[in-house]
Amino acid sequence: MKVFTATLALLLASGPGLGRADEAGGDATPTPIPSSISGIAPRPRLTLNLPAQAAATGGVLLLTGFSQLETKRLAAPACRWCDQPQVDLWARRELRWNDVKTAGAISDVLAVAIPAGAALTLGLSARADGAGTREVTEDLLVVTEAASVAVLLTQASKFGTGRLRPDAWAGGGATTPDGRMSFWGGHSAFAFSVAAGATQVARLRGRAGWKWLALAAFTGAAATSWMRVSADRHWLTDVVVGAGVGTAVGLTVPLLVLRPARERATAVMLVPAPGGLALLF
Repeated sequence: MKVFTATLALLLASGPGLGRADEAGGDATPTPIPSSISGIAPRPRLTLNLPAQAAATGGVLLLTGFSQLETKRLAAPACRWCDQPQVDLWARRELRWNDVKTAGAISDVLAVAIPAGAALTLGLSARADGAGTREVTEDLLVVTEAASVAVLLTQASKFGTGRLRPDAWAGGGATTPDGRMSFWGGHSAFAFSVAAGATQVARLRGRAGWKWLALAAFTGAAATSWMRVSADRHWLTDVVVGAGVGTAVGLTVPLLVLRPARERATAVMLVPAPGGLALLF
């Protein structure tokens, strides 16, 4: 789980540097030209309570870090889920690599590449839309919050179920607490929460190309899950459930925290229009 704590920071650390403040020096998104004049539907203006959500995300990250430090005390003292269903035994026979270390290394690399790529894509697409630094920071904070919630839920499940990992099961039992923390897949939940969260944020913001972001991010998340089975670190049902939980969290968190921004009242506004200028009241 340490790889998740490290990669969560990528989403926040990339924020301000990727955005571009408004020319006037502020971070507020420019008021869009109405579609009746520009011919283009205005981009949705969304925002969130930045201090409150930053505090909430920080709290979840602290709980996650605490759970990792206290793994020996919180993990199940013995396996509670020791016998495996036939579908998992079949998948292990078919998908396990002979070189499990390489498969594990690939899954770790993907767990870093997915949030890094998502952060870069969100930042560049926001810059292309003329969004300010605050909006970029909000986007990355939302994805980080989704990923941190998914990881914390995963930790709770691992401690509660006490399922043997495939390599521990094949070796006759777990020799460490980590060997009893198979369900559900942490890499899978993390990767899919980032993929779903970034996609949802981009979709809600009306970013161009959000479907391509979804294709790339979810493909990477699926590859991560595959490699965890190939590395003999998770059962097929581990990664399937982890993917479902991560996707659900990633899609839900942006819907809960992003709200329409209040438009500033303007009595008269002069805006560009085809053939000249238009006066809006």
